[in-house]
Amino acid sequence: MRARVFRGVAGAVVLVGVLTAAAGGDGGSGDAQGRALAGRGGEIGNEHVRVGAEYWVTMPVQRNVTGEPLTVLRTRWVHVPRNVKVVRYGVVTVKETGGAVLGAVEPKDLRRDVGLTHVGAERPVEIPAHSETEAYVLALVKVTGPVRDHLSGYRVRYRQGAVEYRQDLDWEARLRPHPEDA
Repeated sequence: MRARVFRGVAGAVVLVGVLTAAAGGDGGSGDAQGRALAGRGGEIGNEHVRVGAEYWVTMPVQRNVTGEPLTVLRTRWVHVPRNVKVVRYGVVTVKETGGAVLGAVEPKDLRRDVGLTHVGAERPVEIPAHSETEAYVLALVKVTGPVRDHLSGYRVRYRQGAVEYRQDLDWEARLRPHPEDA
């Protein structure tokens, strides 16, 4: 009985491996290397961050450059410097903010300047073919000590058709310490 179950499980594992390879998986992370998103590369920041404070750091609006729709599943910073902790990721719409907010802003300033009272939980975001998304990701970060480096690069995982992809793009958020915290 054990041998039969083991053979069945082993066969299923081989089948999954073959299907993943056929779908373009890279075998290591399970995701194929994507090229559907056009990164805008750039730099944002805040020149006066305070130790102990939290800031919403924006990530760019994504553009699908292919002829097929896709769904962004999650977005993460690739490099988070020492003394910066990502508390959570959230999603807001361009409509909610009256356009894309670029920078690293304190939650109270986001409410005051844009009227945004709540940043929703991260959720899948659809992007039609040859279009820009109507929503973008913010990362709530906490500064825990003097910051000497910056957040850089971001990784997007998305699904297009039946295949999940991973794509790394350029983007930097410089968090410079307030003179009193330098």
